[in-house]
Amino acid sequence: MPGQPILLKALLRERHWQNYATFCAEYDKVARRIDPDLVRTYPSRAQLHRWLTGSLRGLPYPDHCRVLEEMFPGWSAAQLFQPSSPELIYAGGQAPIGGAGSSGIAGPPVFAAPSVGLRPFIEQAFTCEHIRIDFAGFSGETLHGAIQEPLDKIRIGRIKPESLTIRLLLPDTSRPMALPCRADDLSDDAENRARATRLTARHAHAILDSVHELTGLGLLQKATAEIRAHQCAPLFKLYILNREEAFFGFYPIVRQTVPLASGPHDIYDLMGKDSVVFHHSARSGQPADAAYIEQAQTWFDSMWQTISYEYPA
Repeated sequence: MPGQPILLKALLRERHWQNYATFCAEYDKVARRIDPDLVRTYPSRAQLHRWLTGSLRGLPYPDHCRVLEEMFPGWSAAQLFQPSSPELIYAGGQAPIGGAGSSGIAGPPVFAAPSVGLRPFIEQAFTCEHIRIDFAGFSGETLHGAIQEPLDKIRIGRIKPESLTIRLLLPDTSRPMALPCRADDLSDDAENRARATRLTARHAHAILDSVHELTGLGLLQKATAEIRAHQCAPLFKLYILNREEAFFGFYPIVRQTVPLASGPHDIYDLMGKDSVVFHHSARSGQPADAAYIEQAQTWFDSMWQTISYEYPA
């Protein structure tokens, strides 16, 4: 897949570790666990730049490789310095070996965070003539981050799909919600809901704006991007790509103090970036995967067509 960033860069970006100081902190966490002598042996800023731009010849020093493989279990150091691709993402999944239709690795792989495995698959989905992405979740934050590069490729003319359809199914944050909620009495928190509304505007609505802009510029001949709302608690996230790939993960519920205009509020909140995501592919060779994707699509379509409604402005 020409032009793809190396896998290490993609994983750092998706875990939000691309900042040099953040990378060093995460590196030291792992180094301290496996060998205290490796603490503060992280690469210099210039070295890290060479790693991430693919200009490194060979592999880093063995101690660096040891820490990196512990930071990203499931991938070898050699794989971390190869161009990112769905095949490499498969290699990082904790999947059994063998199985019908397998080429050595059988699905579905499991990823420690949704964004780790999502971006290469979205980029692959955008190589199709007719692109369809369905998302059900809380705010669309991860999808917004993953979809920007493919949309930019349409903008500069590198890809020219015939059609693009994006549907987002999100909770109605204009009404009281069961989750997120106040930690003291489990009641709805209107001020925190307003914060959730701003989060949705920053991410989900930005996806719509980007698609509409590309259509207005004549770069997409047939494109739709819609948000519909529902009144259910957002307990999980679901991505369906071209009816062939599905990513599913539960939102862990955590207690955290949220700074709001009236002061800090203790909230039971949903942490999407920390959720484990299960990936199912119609091409995995696993019979259950095709059935799972079909049922996930049926669920999404039924929600879209029955109890959802136009997202409140």
